[in-house]
Amino acid sequence: MVTSNPSFPINLGPQELALARHLTYDLLGKLYLEGVTAVTLPTLQIIPSLAQTITRPFNHDESAASHQELFSFNVFPYESIFLDGSGLLGGPAADAVLRSYQAAGFIVDAGSTSPDHIGHELGLLSHLCAAEADAWEDNLTAAADRMRHLQRNFLQSHLLRWLVPFVVAIKQQERPFYTALAQLSLDFIYDHWQEITTDASLPLMGNSLPEPPDLLGDEKTGLKEIATYLITPPYSGLFLSRNDITRLTRSQDIPHGFGDRTQILTNLLRGAAQFEALPNLLSDVQELLRVYQNEYTKATREMRGLTRFIAAWQAQIAETDQLLTQIKQQIESA
Repeated sequence: MVTSNPSFPINLGPQELALARHLTYDLLGKLYLEGVTAVTLPTLQIIPSLAQTITRPFNHDESAASHQELFSFNVFPYESIFLDGSGLLGGPAADAVLRSYQAAGFIVDAGSTSPDHIGHELGLLSHLCAAEADAWEDNLTAAADRMRHLQRNFLQSHLLRWLVPFVVAIKQQERPFYTALAQLSLDFIYDHWQEITTDASLPLMGNSLPEPPDLLGDEKTGLKEIATYLITPPYSGLFLSRNDITRLTRSQDIPHGFGDRTQILTNLLRGAAQFEALPNLLSDVQELLRVYQNEYTKATREMRGLTRFIAAWQAQIAETDQLLTQIKQQIESA
């Protein structure tokens, strides 16, 4: 059974523990892919941290709309979006995830979503935990160990490299259920990670992010290039959603027009420059950078085993903050 505490009782045997993880990952994956449904609602009602955020009486249409608004228009739940410097869905990052699925014998139905959707990545972990449980039940220790190695390798090669900034991004969107879901997911996955890393047979890897462009060293850099940099998570260190940009717009009372996130942020920067408010707008972005940096610091303090994965994001936040300070100084000295 899933509980409000992501750690399972210590008296569970390895087969029971693997089975419990299989069921939990399956539930979490479905919630990210589908939102709350009539099928998952009864289970959610016995998980205190999630149950208290569900509106009663439950309205399926409102739930579906909330899920779509969050994950289709604001925080895109894909590894490639968080880790690829192109800022585009799919590409090498998604291909690498798909290869991991194939190596594990996991078949994903990604007809309407890219295979690197967090719901599918959680589905793979559910699949591997189920296989581990079967191996323990049949006393196949070597097979069980292999499944644990695959779990660990996937976590450190993929999910843990982008999970924390994804969770922080959700927390900024003021959606109580998904904020609680994101935190529960992080706690549960960290508990799993801590348990399987007691085995030292696989080397632990850290995290690396794409090298960001040298904006100040390029004379062609304009407001569009700055916007693209800020919108690209592995460059800026944060995820700017439409809601985040809208809040920036309201703080400066400047229209941003229409388009994708890069376009509306470019429009906002241009509008701020026109009204001589660009330094103020960049200061507002720096405030959001500090929110992320504080969240990263908190995560490393509470989950020391994730430090190697968060460090690169902390470095990018610091670099972006310095970049915006330099841009403000250039504007003020012009």
